[in-house]
Amino acid sequence: MNNMKKLFASLAVASACLSIVPADAATPSSKIESVTLSAVRKPPTRYEGTLSNKRILMVLSQEGTTVEGAYAYMKQGAHDAPRWIDLSGTANAAGGVTLVEKFKDKVTGQFDGKIAGNIFSGTWRSPDGKSLEFTATAVGAADNLRIVARVASTGGDTKLKGLDIYRDQKLTQSIPADANIFTSLSNLHYDNRDLNFDGYPDLAVPVENGEQLYWLYDQAQHRYVDAPASLRDINVTHTRYSTDEIYEEYSGGSKYKGMNVYKYTDGKYCLIEENMVSGDPEKAKISKKKYPVSQCKAKED
Repeated sequence: MNNMKKLFASLAVASACLSIVPADAATPSSKIESVTLSAVRKPPTRYEGTLSNKRILMVLSQEGTTVEGAYAYMKQGAHDAPRWIDLSGTANAAGGVTLVEKFKDKVTGQFDGKIAGNIFSGTWRSPDGKSLEFTATAVGAADNLRIVARVASTGGDTKLKGLDIYRDQKLTQSIPADANIFTSLSNLHYDNRDLNFDGYPDLAVPVENGEQLYWLYDQAQHRYVDAPASLRDINVTHTRYSTDEIYEEYSGGSKYKGMNVYKYTDGKYCLIEENMVSGDPEKAKISKKKYPVSQCKAKED
């Protein structure tokens, strides 16, 4: 009997030895790469100046001949968030720009001017024909922003491990991250929408399953900070300055699509509207729900 126990014990030890694989053989080595991210769009230009005798702040983005953005009146010494008025229009090759201003879908005026160097100037006209001169200067000029992703590849898995922020070729910030990437490294990019409507571009990097990682730019610290938890699961597709709203459009093919609307208020993003269209186009069912900001159930950090 004792001999049988010894035999079984010997077999157990042998089996255990066979099942042990060196750690470096079981875990493929990780390869770290640095990838410079491309921008989805040109960074917006921030202008400060005057409209007649009033100080204004203007943020404009241009893609081709299309120009979009917003402007707000600046109060001396005020620390409140700007009360934005939406701008949209066109630019021509000579620098001429026409912008229609709207506040909550109502046309409230029009800018006709020209961008020459870092100066945007011209005439503003109200719907009733009143005209005023404006001039604004680009501030916070381009500082050669470069965003480099640190990517770890292990076997068939690719992870974003961090971002390095360079301004004027100097490393100014390193941001840790840990997220799976489901795209080729050549397609890695970042978005610079203004997500908290303070007039400064923020940072978004798409990762797994169409989701994005977000950081907000803190002008006082001159660096990116973690976005509120309430933004983390939202895939932002559009923004609207005049209402401090972000939009999330999604689609499940030709028979399923929708859009969620979130309002940025008190430092968090609150779901205020859900829209969904389902079914064949000729028999589509439309569902729409609205929620008051007072019932905001945004996630807390």
